[in-house]
Amino acid sequence: MSRHESPELGDAILRLLRALVTRASEGDTEAIEQLRRIELLAPAALVKAARHAHERAGYSYTELADVLGVSRQAAHQRVDRGAVLPAGLAYRDGHQLDPGHTRKGCRTCKASSK
Repeated sequence: MSRHESPELGDAILRLLRALVTRASEGDTEAIEQLRRIELLAPAALVKAARHAHERAGYSYTELADVLGVSRQAAHQRVDRGAVLPAGLAYRDGHQLDPGHTRKGCRTCKASSK
């Protein structure tokens, strides 16, 4: 996926978030549950993305710091601490953030859907 598609993906996510907020305002509590799940997963997704950018794509901590708007040391600490899932999230939710994950071929996802 090219870098140029990322803003389009970000815009799509914002549209989905707005749709969930709209549904919640209409009384859909499941929309609130999904927003809470997103709130919990977003920090882990950011850490995983930064770690993969560093380890797999070769981005330096200085480059990551520029993108994250933090110091080089803070970027290094963020990447090194790993993607820690907050309490209340199952491993199933976190591993679905991994690049290349497909629910169809995943034993964990299949087992949890039974």
